[in-house]
Amino acid sequence: MTLLRAFLIVSSLLIFSVSIYVIATVGINFPVVYLNDMLKLDWRSQFNTDLLIALCLFAIWMIWREGFTAKGFLLGFLFMLLGFMFGCPYLFFATYKANGDPKVLLLGVHAEK
Repeated sequence: MTLLRAFLIVSSLLIFSVSIYVIATVGINFPVVYLNDMLKLDWRSQFNTDLLIALCLFAIWMIWREGFTAKGFLLGFLFMLLGFMFGCPYLFFATYKANGDPKVLLLGVHAEK
């Protein structure tokens, strides 16, 4: 669990750093850039489609993990909006909530008590 937590910390710092730099240099208008890239139907649109599917799967898992509650849907929405800027910290804190138990980490409210 220590290696996972270290990875999540480094990943969070990296994505926040890159995001801050991009916002400062390019601006925060990411939806327009994303949609324009998707409409080009080139390799960037292929990558974005792949990423979107991965984000949807992770958000569905997050909502399921939280038991399809309002909290779960809110967390899933935040993840779809912010991606792993939200997902990495969520997983980091979930490792502590699970007390390092991988089964509880993966299953959330569905883990046998």
